Amino acid sequence: MSTAPANSTSELSRLAATARSLVQRMLTSYHPDYGFSTTSVQVYDTAWVSMISKTTQGRQEWLFPASFHYLLKTQSEDGSWGAHPDTQTVGILDTASALLALIRHYHQPLQICDVSPSELKRRIKKATESLRHQLDNWDDVQESNHIGVEIIVPALLEYLSLEDPELYFVFEARTTLLHIRDTKLASFKPEYLYGQKPLSLLHSLEAFIGKIDFDKVSHHVFQGSMMASPSSTAAYLMNVSCWDDVAEAYLRHVSSVGSGHGDGGIPGTFPTANFEFNWTITTLLRAGVTNQDLDCPELHTVTEILIKAFQDEKGVIGFAPRAVDADDTAKGLLTLSLLGRSETVSPKPMIRRFEVDNHFSTFGSERDASFTTNCHVLMALLHQDEAGKYTSQICKTVKFLCDWWWTHDGKLKDKWNLSHMYPTMLMVEAFTDLLSLLDTGSFPHLLTMEQQLRMAIALFQACNRTLKTQDQDGSWDGKPEHTAYAILVLAEARRICLFSELQDPIFSAIQRGVLFLKSVGHQSFDYNWTSKTAYRTSFVAEAYLIAAQWVGCSNRDTTQPQIGKSLSLDDLRRGIKKHATLLYQTPMFSSVPEWKIQASMAESMLFIPLLQQERLSIFSRDKFQLENDSYINMIPFTWVGPNNRSGAFVSTSFIYDMMLLSMYGYQVDEFIETVAAPAFGTDTQRLHSLIDDTIGQIAYKPNNPDNRRDSLDPTVLHTQHNTNNTDPNITLQLTRFITYVLHHPTILRASPSDRTHLRHELSSFLHAHTTQLTLNHSHTNTSPPFFTWLRTTAADHVACAYSHAFAACLQSATLTHGTPLYPSITQSYLVQHAVRHLATACRIYNDYGSAARDAAEHNLNAMDFPEFDACAGAAERRAALEFLGRHEWGCLEYVLGELRSEIGRAARGDVGEVRRAERKMGYLGLFCDVTALYNQIYARCDVSARVRG
Repeated sequence: MSTAPANSTSELSRLAATARSLVQRMLTSYHPDYGFSTTSVQVYDTAWVSMISKTTQGRQEWLFPASFHYLLKTQSEDGSWGAHPDTQTVGILDTASALLALIRHYHQPLQICDVSPSELKRRIKKATESLRHQLDNWDDVQESNHIGVEIIVPALLEYLSLEDPELYFVFEARTTLLHIRDTKLASFKPEYLYGQKPLSLLHSLEAFIGKIDFDKVSHHVFQGSMMASPSSTAAYLMNVSCWDDVAEAYLRHVSSVGSGHGDGGIPGTFPTANFEFNWTITTLLRAGVTNQDLDCPELHTVTEILIKAFQDEKGVIGFAPRAVDADDTAKGLLTLSLLGRSETVSPKPMIRRFEVDNHFSTFGSERDASFTTNCHVLMALLHQDEAGKYTSQICKTVKFLCDWWWTHDGKLKDKWNLSHMYPTMLMVEAFTDLLSLLDTGSFPHLLTMEQQLRMAIALFQACNRTLKTQDQDGSWDGKPEHTAYAILVLAEARRICLFSELQDPIFSAIQRGVLFLKSVGHQSFDYNWTSKTAYRTSFVAEAYLIAAQWVGCSNRDTTQPQIGKSLSLDDLRRGIKKHATLLYQTPMFSSVPEWKIQASMAESMLFIPLLQQERLSIFSRDKFQLENDSYINMIPFTWVGPNNRSGAFVSTSFIYDMMLLSMYGYQVDEFIETVAAPAFGTDTQRLHSLIDDTIGQIAYKPNNPDNRRDSLDPTVLHTQHNTNNTDPNITLQLTRFITYVLHHPTILRASPSDRTHLRHELSSFLHAHTTQLTLNHSHTNTSPPFFTWLRTTAADHVACAYSHAFAACLQSATLTHGTPLYPSITQSYLVQHAVRHLATACRIYNDYGSAARDAAEHNLNAMDFPEFDACAGAAERRAALEFLGRHEWGCLEYVLGELRSEIGRAARGDVGEVRRAERKMGYLGLFCDVTALYNQIYARCDVSARVRG
């Protein structure tokens, strides 16, 4: 497949003409009263519209029989509707609503006589079976962000049981669902809907049948609709006491000119004019299409429509009139800024209405915040002529977005779009704009250096992971619109100096992506957008496809990207490159393409300053007689490299916490060797006692509410419990370290059993260091047998086991929400067995690489044991030790296979448990990869800081 860029003037002219035509077609579709919508047909809204009946001159008829027939045409063989690969909620909502419609038509056929009762009964039976199966396997109810799902699904289930008492569904997620609903409606009163202020619940009135007086919400009807929702409007028309001709006219218009085009299919939202105007124009202009390219009378008319919408809604807008939200408002502000009309609007009304404590809410109240809404708010503020007036809000949204990115696990998720590439794209665009602004020097104190680095890490990871996950055919997951998002991510990366050495692979990826888009044309069938269910938007999809092709038309830029120069990372780049040769030689990375290693190194260097600012937070290592701690430059890659290589993409906060723990592991070695050893001499029993006393005082007590980290001041603890006449500085540093490990904020949210195991492994780790001091003095004179030493003191000494226990606590707190990570005795035993093999192998390779240093510093090394005396020379000793390392690794792989099978059996086909099981093994696999990389590094050199002679 050729990757030659389409750089001809004719290609750009063609795309410009298509983009201009898109603007013209949008305006042509626009109705002065009803607006327009190119959102796709949704079974859910079609079902509700199909249930409207009207009595005229004493004759009752179904008002939209074509919608009922649409349901019949679209029912799947398994009885379901709306199955979606990325969310179970869509299928449940569509199937439940369509089933309700079939039952009501079965009970009351009215004028529809071309479907036999037996056929309807057969379909109802299959739909019931499908719904029961879907509910039994519904595992994303807590994560579902579809609009109103927590109130709509319980309502649908109630309506079904009223139609037929046998249709009472019992399923595992029901308790969770009802709890979420009750929390949502805890303070709800029907009177709230009767007031003059339109609430977001008006979009989902179908959930309140039998609970509110629909006559008292009739004043909220605008241009015939209830907040632009056909299903909500249908529920209103079905339950209002006096027929509303305006609402009927609206639904007939939607049925006729909506995406169903008269076939009975009803879109889920109508109108969406503001949304489609803003997303289309901003997407095109952001990609490099100019105002001149789009210039036409229709563009000016659309601009005036948007300005008037802001005026009508007093400075804010929504996807449709009377449905204001921060997302559409921010996008509208950005659109007018890009069109050069920012003087007509201000972000102040948006700030007053939607700013909350730590982010911007999409509506006045919502169950979950929206990542993409805050991306839009940030971009809107950054593009203001006087952005300096909004530094507080800019900082707030940056922190919110960074925290979200750093703590999320796996692919990014947002409530308005099911594609993880969509929020990724918006964050990349927002942070690129922010970096560009910081480069001007106009806002020198906007963000601290730590905040800039956290933002830069999120930006780099988003772009690099996009680059790494492209499929062989040039697409991302075979989806056109999803692919367009990814191409636009890479177009931003091409402008950022962090990617200066990755321009060739980025350019190639864009070109291959564009070729894929050309092969499928401008039509997208990605049902990514979410409301109550999921849909696509034709005009917006076309805009993204045009934009992606537009950025692909540019030639490979020979100039270096400039955005991000203010980060001043050249020295760090040179520092980490010193390790490149060593990394290329490791078996793990010897066959990895060079650009992928360069990408991981670039990401790694962003973590180095963060580690450096914490290097003295626990141990006062600069007072030790030590060489430079160059391992700080190496540590980030040992986590970033394997994470990127495997595609595990665990949370950034996990990666960073483990980097810190790795650094502290090296520092514990330094502390014991240079501070504790001289202080205690041969009286190591006092050090053992100090370790036990300190851990005992700091250990977390789950039933003590006052045992918080902020009440555990290390300077106080070491003073209170320094009873063995130890140097206070030693006690203080040891206390700081133990406090950090046992009272890390995330660790405190782990299960009690996982925290107990961490405490045990931490104790073993510190005692092993102390025991090693004794053995270093006596060497093999009083040492235990080699096997015993290797599996106990030596394995505990390398920090592998306690580091894994720390990692397991992090996962318990986040992945399994405070429950045991490995809940059964079998799983717990197997994982500890695996870690023991891992720790043993780690010690073997550590000693393999540190023989010279150990000899110089008089440390006991594995090859010092008499069991190696039978070896003929140093080379044979090393070969024997290396063989034992391979043996331990083989044992590890066997145990991991057993563990994987056991965790899979425990999941028992539960979709959610299967997903969590895969994630557990992904984290464990990453931990093993990191350890393997250290082993491979140790086999080639010693990276520990040496004690100065």
